Amino acid sequence: MEQTITLPTIGILGVGVIGSALARGFATAQPAYPLLLSSLDTSNMTVLAADFPERIRLAADNQQTLDEADWLILALPPAQGETILLGLRFRPEHKVINLLADKSLEQIASWIGTTAFLAHMVPLPFVAQHFGPIVIYPQSEELCRLMSPLGQVVEVNSPHEVHVLQAITALMAPFHTLLDELVRWAGNNGVEEMSAKAYAASVFGALCRQANEAPAGKLSELANEMTPGGLNAMAKEYIGRHQAFSAWIEALNPVMERLSASRK
Repeated sequence: MEQTITLPTIGILGVGVIGSALARGFATAQPAYPLLLSSLDTSNMTVLAADFPERIRLAADNQQTLDEADWLILALPPAQGETILLGLRFRPEHKVINLLADKSLEQIASWIGTTAFLAHMVPLPFVAQHFGPIVIYPQSEELCRLMSPLGQVVEVNSPHEVHVLQAITALMAPFHTLLDELVRWAGNNGVEEMSAKAYAASVFGALCRQANEAPAGKLSELANEMTPGGLNAMAKEYIGRHQAFSAWIEALNPVMERLSASRK
């Protein structure tokens, strides 16, 4: 007779953009973890429960989520996190994942008490489609197994490293703006918008895949292996001469200052 394996229940407290993306990602991934959601705003929860009735249940309140879940993902609004968490009763066997970017693990522990596991995680909305990076601190084989179906897990060794990688996510809006400008430029030169968008997104997607597969320390070689005097070399030299590469890096300085200040 085959032995039945009972999967742990994942509870998500807070179902905003990231909480919803995680719920959708888990609901469409294997293994089929049971999901229990609670949120002050019930609109996203209602949609998710209707889309995945066999995987998602809605809790009456946050405490029910704690009472019935094994893993707990704290995706609460940062401004309300402390008030909400102080009013809840956590169990010592709970495994807790903190998504509150401006709160340290020490702060979270002071609000929820001692739990079997407490980690910080930075997922992005792409987890709903099972791709993109997921930063985890501290390193945990068990948490990696839980999250790996939803994206590429990146483990780091300190909260500072979390801040550094989290700062890079601030460049998503500038990147999309760059793509939009490229599509507009192509349109002004006679290319239909959908064709320009498909091509530009595919080019940058291929470049990101190539970079992700490159060995450590080899990114500069990818940039420099282009034909000397060719089109790529010409564009790189022009952008460098106008210090446009530096502007992207300099934009990260105030982002890092804000992230660091939030933990003081």
